[in-house]
Amino acid sequence: ETLALARHTQDWTYYARILMPLQESRRQIRMIAADRTIRLGSTDLSGPAASWLDQLKSGCIVLTAPHQATDAMELRQAAREGKQCIEVLFADNPASNMRWMIRSFDGPDIQWQAQAPPLHWIDQWHRPDEQAKPPDQRSAKDRLGSADWFLHASESLGDAALASVEATEGCLERIEILEQMLQIVTSHEILHQRLGDAARAITPAR
Repeated sequence: ETLALARHTQDWTYYARILMPLQESRRQIRMIAADRTIRLGSTDLSGPAASWLDQLKSGCIVLTAPHQATDAMELRQAAREGKQCIEVLFADNPASNMRWMIRSFDGPDIQWQAQAPPLHWIDQWHRPDEQAKPPDQRSAKDRLGSADWFLHASESLGDAALASVEATEGCLERIEILEQMLQIVTSHEILHQRLGDAARAITPAR
């Protein structure tokens, strides 16, 4: 709300300053969510998306078919209203696919294709003390878990959103587009930083 007020008054110095604590608070939400329950795939989840919050509480979830982008939007909105630390992604494919199309469900249509998670990770609730991990004999580099998969997918979708921005520095259009992209991955730190850069670029010289 404060960011919208600063934009309305075109106080770009204040706008850029607001983005710093906003970025940090969203980073904290992402960190809390990644340490909690992880769910990759929603094949057998039924009922309204908001009803899953009883099982999720806080954590990360990737929705897949038969669910749609509107379900992801409903879940994220319900989590916000309930002040729950939940990160949501939408994969526009059945969970059984070999590759998942991670797609925006808010803001511009942005997508990023990923190798599907290991089969035994899919459509399961992974609680904090049982997050899916590969066998210990694998190298440390490859010993990533279900939370790591989610975070990488989220970061990559945000990177794809940022890469699609063509408006140049010093114009309102760049701020407007970056704001839209930030709706796609609200915790993407570089998007916050580039939005701050865009605001400072049009701050009148004093």
